[in-house]
Order: sequence, then structure tokens, then C-alpha cells
Amino acid sequence: MLRIANRVAVVAAVIGAMLTSGAVASTAESASAAQRSQVGVQSRAGYFLGDGINIRNAPNGPVILGKGYRGETFTAHCWNGNGLWIYLTAHRGNVTGWVSVSWVFYTNNGPMGYC
Repeated sequence: MLRIANRVAVVAAVIGAMLTSGAVASTAESASAAQRSQVGVQSRAGYFLGDGINIRNAPNGPVILGKGYRGETFTAHCWNGNGLWIYLTAHRGNVTGWVSVSWVFYTNNGPMGYC
């Protein structure tokens, strides 16, 4: 019985030392690390689904920087915080700005981060 109590005490001491030394990350730290890894993910290719799609200066912004047309290609760089707008560069005219995700189609899969 004494041996079991000693083993439990040793295990508790080791776990305590690991937690205080930072050897074991908390769930919040792990989640934070996962979010940081999303920042540097790759862009996606795609094309516009309609004609005269506004490329704006901000999500739902008032300034129209250019237009995208059905079938024209772009490179999407990132999403805004709610995922409803993407920041992209239209290949025709090399215009970079924000477009509603309702008007685009991605031609490749993979992770894309938030801006």
C-alpha cells in the first residue's frame, strides 16, 4: 500500500513539474498555436461566377476598384473575419480588393487564412 502511495506521489510531482515548466501546453495555448498557423497558409485560385462583379476597397466598402467577369481568374489571398468576403487579385487588370464569396468559385482546395 505504501508503494502505491509513493508511486502516486512521484507521478503527481512529475506532472506538476511538467506543467510549471511549460512542457505540457494548455488547451488554450494549443488553440492559439493552431490559429497562428492559419495566418501563413496558401492562396487559392478561382474564377468569377458573374459579370461585372465589384472588387471593393473593403468588405462591402463604398469604393469600387475594378470589376470581375464570368470565367475570369483570380488568386484569393484570405477571408475577412466572418468569412463572407475574400481579398483577391483579379488576373485581368491585376486589381486587388474585396469580393463577396457569393460571386466566386475556387478551383483548388486547401486551407486559406483570415486577413
